[in-house]
Amino acid sequence: GGWEGDVDYADVMDRHLAGEDAPDGSELEDVDFDEECARESAAVCERMMRVNYYPVVAGSQVGRRFIRRGGLFCIIGASAALSPTPGMLGYGSAKSAAHHYLQSWGKSSLEEDDTTAVGILPLMIDTPANRAMLGGDDDDDDGGGGGDERYSKMVKPIHIAKEIGEWLKQPHLRPHTGSLVKVIAKNRRDGSGGAAFHLVR
Repeated sequence: GGWEGDVDYADVMDRHLAGEDAPDGSELEDVDFDEECARESAAVCERMMRVNYYPVVAGSQVGRRFIRRGGLFCIIGASAALSPTPGMLGYGSAKSAAHHYLQSWGKSSLEEDDTTAVGILPLMIDTPANRAMLGGDDDDDDGGGGGDERYSKMVKPIHIAKEIGEWLKQPHLRPHTGSLVKVIAKNRRDGSGGAAFHLVR
């Protein structure tokens, strides 16, 4: 997946004033800033769909062919997309679309080959890119952020992987197909901790 914020009208105008985005041979007064902002906003939405929604569709269709009967199909959604996402409309829309697709596809996959489809929804996953976005250091081996509160709500990938592993080993522990499961980090200041998984839909 990937994240990108909304287009800022002032940024679009500033770039044009600086001559960065002006089309060849065009004058500044010929630029329709409303049209340009709409075009860039649509481009952001398309990029967010390309990295957060289309892979879910593709993965489900590949899974339909290769997952064994009674298998498990998981996607990474976003708990933020359970509510309105002002400031990141494209991201929220793409993740919401992925949630809806998972819930709908999960019903048909269960009927066809007994596959369970589950959406896992963390607030933020602890990755080098996300730490960099928060202004942190990505070489902290213990994953605890040195007690930094900025990382307290980050879910470590290993905790998600372990939960999926339990669902694979013990199918009776799986949520029902089409479920959305919110993941809440339970990190301690010393770097230890875990994650809690809560069924939301």
